Amino acid sequence: MPDPQDDRPIADASSFLDDHRPEGDDPGPSTVPDPETGGYDLAERDPISDPGPGLGAGTPAPSPGKSPRPVPRPRPADRPKAELTPAPVNQPWSRMAEWGPALSRIGLALLATAVLAYLGASIGGWLLSAAIVAVGLGTAVLLSYPIAITLERPVRMTPEHAIRDYYMALAHHAPHYRRMWLLLSSAGRAEPEFSSYSAFRSYWGRLLAELKADRGGVMNPLSVRIEDYKSEKSAGLDAIEASYSIALYHRGRESDGPLHSARAETTLSRGPDRMWYLDDGRLPGR
Repeated sequence: MPDPQDDRPIADASSFLDDHRPEGDDPGPSTVPDPETGGYDLAERDPISDPGPGLGAGTPAPSPGKSPRPVPRPRPADRPKAELTPAPVNQPWSRMAEWGPALSRIGLALLATAVLAYLGASIGGWLLSAAIVAVGLGTAVLLSYPIAITLERPVRMTPEHAIRDYYMALAHHAPHYRRMWLLLSSAGRAEPEFSSYSAFRSYWGRLLAELKADRGGVMNPLSVRIEDYKSEKSAGLDAIEASYSIALYHRGRESDGPLHSARAETTLSRGPDRMWYLDDGRLPGR
């Protein structure tokens, strides 16, 4: 029942928020505990739901008498493999560099043939001139042998191709040392035996003569086999390590066994033409 002494309107909502109580009202028992009676009772803590200070929610508390399991330390990342430094290629392979010396010799032979044929005709008649021309043309044909055996370009798209093209130049009656020389990087030409192109020819000529002399047939051409090639993928690299097995045979007499065989490890460098060049042109195992 409304208090007759309260003259505020019934619709005034402030009456519900007013803490004023009429005098004489007996307040209910206080819910504040008396400090002298012992205060609040503490509930027993759940170690999982309430781990206590310093532990996150949901983290199980360590069992009494057991040390906490150590957190494994992250392993350091593997160190990147050291990259090889490519050797410079000061003289890349080209058709003119390979055939230039042979073309010069052929040109000189033809020029000499023409001069001698003219002199022969004026001195001894057309019969002598015809003989001189025949000899001169035969000489030019012989001089064109290095060109005939290298009509196929050495396409070294992979290091394995470069190794095969280098050693396959030996598999002729007259090995094509010029092609081999052009397939070496500057590091390959820095070997003591390869101080110059003539020294390079002398090294291989002497070595092949020694190998063939053991079995006879010095004029027999070689048969070269490259097997068990291993290396990483060369895409995107400018230098690479490779290993392979090489065996040299007398052509047509492979059943007699190899003249020489060895396992080789070498490096190769990519040249400005994006082809591969050998950093070591010596015969493995010799």
